Amino acid sequence: MIPALRNAQNQVQWALEFIRLVMLLLCLVGWVMYPLELLLLDHWAESWQSKIPFFVAVPGFALTLWVLFDRKTPWVRWAFILTMWASVLTGVLGAYFHLLWNFEGEVDWEFEAAMEAMAGSRPVLAALAFTHMGVTGLLAIYRAR
Repeated sequence: MIPALRNAQNQVQWALEFIRLVMLLLCLVGWVMYPLELLLLDHWAESWQSKIPFFVAVPGFALTLWVLFDRKTPWVRWAFILTMWASVLTGVLGAYFHLLWNFEGEVDWEFEAAMEAMAGSRPVLAALAFTHMGVTGLLAIYRAR
């Protein structure tokens, strides 16, 4: 990414590479800050599912850092893409499980009950931060043909 910024042929290519750089840097900060927030909130519950965000964040951080300097190596690119999709899935499933937790045993998908569960003790939208990082990473590495 950074070499691509230096090797830009024209102003448009430089601007595109700069936007990609900013998006990857935002992901990099997210890979550190979101797990840190979970750690500070004591998100280490008894279940193994509560640890999934931490397990996705480690390769997410490492591969995002790597892609900043080398996004052309095929295995790095594919590992990054797979990790970003894992992040998207982690966020969506996390939001779903937070919502189920907030129903407190009585799942009711009617609009009013679902909105009440959205505002429950487990922040449903917070889990979607991982979806956001995954989508941002995927957009940053996307190549138009």
